[in-house]
Amino acid sequence: MIRIIIQLGAVRAPSPCSRWFILAMIATAVVLNGPRELEAVDDRPIEIVPDDAYQSALSELVAAPDQATFDTRMDQFVRRFEKDADRLIPQLMWHAARHPGDSKSKALVGRVLARLSAPKEVIVAALAPLLDNQDESIRSNVRNLLHGLEDQSATRPPDFSAYRAIIEADTRAAREPQNSLVQFMYDSDPGIALQTLVRAFQLRDPDEIKPILWAEHIVAELLWKRRYGFVERDFVDNATQGEIARLSIHPRWWVRMYAAAMAAAHPELATPDVVKRLKADADVRVRAVLVQPKVEAAKKPGA
Repeated sequence: MIRIIIQLGAVRAPSPCSRWFILAMIATAVVLNGPRELEAVDDRPIEIVPDDAYQSALSELVAAPDQATFDTRMDQFVRRFEKDADRLIPQLMWHAARHPGDSKSKALVGRVLARLSAPKEVIVAALAPLLDNQDESIRSNVRNLLHGLEDQSATRPPDFSAYRAIIEADTRAAREPQNSLVQFMYDSDPGIALQTLVRAFQLRDPDEIKPILWAEHIVAELLWKRRYGFVERDFVDNATQGEIARLSIHPRWWVRMYAAAMAAAHPELATPDVVKRLKADADVRVRAVLVQPKVEAAKKPGA
C-alpha cells in the first residue's frame, strides 16, 4: 500500500520527484516479482495532520459569543490564512469532521469558504485531493462541496472546468491523474465527464475524438428521450448498446471507464458480454466501477 501523509495540512498531489520515486519503486517490484497491474492509483489515502494555529483560530470562531465578535474574528482569520487556501481548506474540513454533532462547526465550512477571495479553481484544487481522505465524513463533505461548486441547475449541466484543469496539469507532467477525482466526475455526470476528459487528456486527432463524442451523444440522446417521455423509461435500442460495447474495448482506460459507469448506472444499456468484459478489464480503475458500492451523492438541482 502506498500511503501519503500530508504534513501541516498542506494537501497537494505528490511532487513530480516523489511521483517518479514511487514509479521507480513500482518498476523495481515489477523486475523482481514479474509483471503486475499498477493498483497504487487507487490506493493512496490522504491523512490531514492538524495544525494548531488553524485549529485554534477555527475554535475561536465557533466560540464567538455574538455576531459582532464572530465577524471581527472572521475578518482576522481570513486576513491571516486565506493566502494559502490549499492549507486552510484541509484544516477546515478536519475541524468540521472532529465536531460532527456541532451545527456551528458544520456551518463554519460554508461561511469560511464564502469569505475567501480565492477563485473557484483554487478551492476545487484544494478540495479534490481530500476525496482520498481516510475519514468518510470528510470525503462525504468534500463530495457535497464539489457538487455545489459545479454550478448545476435544471437547465444547466455541471461545470467541470476546474476538474479539467487539475487533470490537464497531471497530463502535461506525465503523471497519472487522481483516480478518485475521475471516478467522482463519472458519478456526478458520466456524459459531461467524458467530454471533459477528452479535452483534459489533450486528444488532438479528430479521428479519435469524433467516435468518442458520437458515442456519448447517442447514449445521452436515449436518456433524454426516456426522461421526457419520447420513449418508454426502460427502452433500449441496438445503437446505444452498440456504442457502449464499442467504448468498452477502447484503448484508453478512461473511455472504458465511461462504458463501465453507464453499465453500472443503467445495466440494460450493456449486454452481459460487455459487462463481463468490463469486470475483467486489464485496468483496476475500470473494474472498480462495477464492483464498488455506489456513493450517495448530494441531490443535485433538477434531479
